[in-house]
Amino acid sequence: MDVSARRAFNLLKELAYVRVSGTEAEKKAAERLLEEVKSCGVEARIEEFTVKAGKVNKATLKVTKPYVKEYEVTGYERSLSTPEGGLDAEFYYAENLLPVHLQNCKGKIVLINGRLRRTDYEKLQQAGAAAILTFSGTTLDRISETDCDIRKLREMLTDELGFNVALNMRAADAAEIVRRSATEMHIEVESECFDATSRNVCAVIPGKEFPEEIISFGAHYDSVHFSTGVYDNMSGSVIIMELMRYFAAHQPARTLKFNWYGSEEQGLLGSKAWVEAHKDELDKHMLMVNVDVAAATLGSNYAPVLATEGVVGYVDAMMKEAGIPCKVELDIYSSDCIPFADQGVPAINLCRFGPQGAGYIHDRRDNLRSGYLDEKALDITLQQGLMLAKRLDSAKVFPIERKISDDIKKKVDEYLFKKK
Repeated sequence: MDVSARRAFNLLKELAYVRVSGTEAEKKAAERLLEEVKSCGVEARIEEFTVKAGKVNKATLKVTKPYVKEYEVTGYERSLSTPEGGLDAEFYYAENLLPVHLQNCKGKIVLINGRLRRTDYEKLQQAGAAAILTFSGTTLDRISETDCDIRKLREMLTDELGFNVALNMRAADAAEIVRRSATEMHIEVESECFDATSRNVCAVIPGKEFPEEIISFGAHYDSVHFSTGVYDNMSGSVIIMELMRYFAAHQPARTLKFNWYGSEEQGLLGSKAWVEAHKDELDKHMLMVNVDVAAATLGSNYAPVLATEGVVGYVDAMMKEAGIPCKVELDIYSSDCIPFADQGVPAINLCRFGPQGAGYIHDRRDNLRSGYLDEKALDITLQQGLMLAKRLDSAKVFPIERKISDDIKKKVDEYLFKKK
């Protein structure tokens, strides 16, 4: 059996719906992937894990001085609730949280530029902000064509730094509030936190010659709110499904594991859970191959490597031999490769990035109607993955050293906010 981009793209079409962490839709997708794996005669199962989730029942924001106007907002999942009757406080635009800004945040509803990153959250907590506002989208967005992002206070923030009230709004509204010199606001948030269940779909094909050497293939199948996630990352999920089909029909020399991770969009939770649950076997893992975003018609191929410069040279030479244009470099990649590299398992990522205007991610435009994905483009990454998998599996001596460079270790530690 050969791989088929058409078959893969048809499966992508079938699973083109919103699949947010811990929801019934994510569960439905996991069960469908499991069914597809088992139809190929491959041993597989679902491994459940717990995620910290939240739901916002009410979120409102009204400027009260020097003018009165209510704006559309969404509360962060796992946000702190405001007191009964809401919170009235001064408004302050803290831009990029320089020291001068931080002196003015205490007790105020603070707007910052863009996303709420961990370092920003820590600064705002220390500065005593009464509530946090972020914005998403662009000032040119049309309300009828866009959504006000739903974001989450992840446990990496709250476990160490505590909870706060957090809301998100549209960029155009944030600009109007600043332009009109708002000074006071009234906000209300009713939020609840709870545990939810997410799932990894796990398959294994035993090796016939070197069964104790494991090559792991991974892709996440969840999406964010409002997004069908066909680009990010059902494209990667159907690609590793095709790779699994190939090796189900052609028994590999080495043991191959295929994992479809849930809850990647919430902080790599699926791959973190898998690595934790399988710690006793990680010393047998020779390499992790991760596929995250593919199929962009207009785009370019990229292969960040979490290993050594020697592996970069190996992969780069392989791509050139095959005539596949691909930028290969030593760097980390914000995806399910990180937990493996953190445990000393080298990783190679295969990606195809769509350029601005022909690649959409983390919003409602990541769908098939947007017309920026196609099966021929998906086949580019699929063929890369097949070539790499076949070459590595058939090697008489595994050609990749099981080593992570010091530079990559440092970047992984920084990514995971490990304390020195």
